[in-house]
Amino acid sequence: MPTAIWYCENIGNSTLPYVLLTLPLAGAYLYGQKKQRLAWILIGAWVVLEIAMTTTTSIYCVG
Repeated sequence: MPTAIWYCENIGNSTLPYVLLTLPLAGAYLYGQKKQRLAWILIGAWVVLEIAMTTTTSIYCVG
């Protein structure tokens, strides 16, 4: 599974999951600025990405 190895090395075990934490933080900021629609879009996008990355990482990158 070369794709799984590439994913684990470049995405799953990198700083990308931590960088993606800026999405809900930006969403919280925008929510406070009364831009609820954009805020929920950012938070929803983060949830989808986080679930996909966590699931993929737990399947392929264990061990």
